[in-house]
Amino acid sequence: MGCCTSAKKKPDSQPSEILCRYPRSQKTYIKIHNTKGTVIDRQGVSFTVTEPILTTSTELDLLSEKILISSCVLPGFDPRGEHKKACQDNCFYLSSTEGILCCLFDGHGDEGEKVVAFCERVIEKFFTKSKSLFTDNPYEFIRNATIKCDSELLKKSSGIDSEYSGCTGVIICITATDIYCGSVGDSRGIIATTSTPEVLPAPPASLGEERKILAEIKRKRKSFIGRKINSIQLTRDQKPEDPEEKERILKAGGRVQKLKDEIGNEIGPFRVWRKNEDTPGLAMSRSIGDKVAKSLGVISEPVCTSYKRSSDDLFIVIASDGIWDAMDNKDVGTFVECNRGRCKKGVKNKGFGKEVHFGNAYIAQILCEEARLRWYTIVEEEDVMIDDISCIVIEIKRGNEVLAECSKGAIPVENNEIKITDEHSGEADKVGLSKNRMSLNANIRDPRRGSSMDNRA
Repeated sequence: MGCCTSAKKKPDSQPSEILCRYPRSQKTYIKIHNTKGTVIDRQGVSFTVTEPILTTSTELDLLSEKILISSCVLPGFDPRGEHKKACQDNCFYLSSTEGILCCLFDGHGDEGEKVVAFCERVIEKFFTKSKSLFTDNPYEFIRNATIKCDSELLKKSSGIDSEYSGCTGVIICITATDIYCGSVGDSRGIIATTSTPEVLPAPPASLGEERKILAEIKRKRKSFIGRKINSIQLTRDQKPEDPEEKERILKAGGRVQKLKDEIGNEIGPFRVWRKNEDTPGLAMSRSIGDKVAKSLGVISEPVCTSYKRSSDDLFIVIASDGIWDAMDNKDVGTFVECNRGRCKKGVKNKGFGKEVHFGNAYIAQILCEEARLRWYTIVEEEDVMIDDISCIVIEIKRGNEVLAECSKGAIPVENNEIKITDEHSGEADKVGLSKNRMSLNANIRDPRRGSSMDNRA
């Protein structure tokens, strides 16, 4: 597992630089459970991580401002190597003299990677033809762009089978005075600021019951800064269990339930199903595409919000659930604030296959690498595939000045190997080290963790 190490601090000096390193070759130890959920063994799994399919860093002009934007997409993978997985995340940004447009899409289903590429083409074309709308009415621009992606995708001429395929989406327009946001699904945007809003937003969605396993690694890898920042959620996750969303789905004849394992235990997130069939199993209440789910109350209308900019704003992060499943809003905000000033800016990546660290990566990639490292803990506990991980980091105020304020960076991760000494380890129902993860773990928790249960990619 990658770790953070720090040099010794010299007397009367500024805090020394914390150097996070993310090796490409990794090994983790997956816990093996019996039918009672007791850990009875561990299996070592070695793997080489996937390299990013996208890394960018660009400085853009917004009237008199200089905005630094970086982005990254890390493909997900199966640490055991049993399943091949196509990357279904995509993100990009466009600009005009009046504003900056940032978009992130997280696909699902057999055609998910085609869907996100299709949405990029639609929005680029729409942006070119509708710059006046982008300037005059950002809300309407976001709404029309999102719905256009959906309507064009559902046409036969798209060449994409969207019966059981689709994507989440986050679209953010940044102007000199405001930030306008629209989202469908569970990808998310936050802004980090040193100001305290007059009206505090609703508490961010928790990592969920099945994510309590991340509490310890969060403690170990927590970043610390000398000043308080607020990580304000700009978008709203749309989950099937949300009362308003659920009511619409039930009225349309859909069903909202969690998946159940062979002995009836609920596992994973709430999903949208047909009333009498276990399909499509979509884990969100709004999306682009997903024609079958649309007949069950799932819609493509984005939830739109706005935020009035201030001189206290530091940066914006837009990310897929590959990050939010492993880190919460506050965690992401403090990690980025403490580390962004150390990262490379506007230079070409030094190549693949090399250890990633501050010296050869942008802050967007460092954040994605950190989230993936935390996914190893999820893999150890739940024996799952690692999700695609993507983000855009928009630095409104440069990060160099924050270095002296980081009292210390990420705490070094302790040795991940744990000796299993369980009183039930000698039970007769102890399973062998088969390659089949379903036989290894009787209480496996939603092993694919897909947004759609029809996702076979």
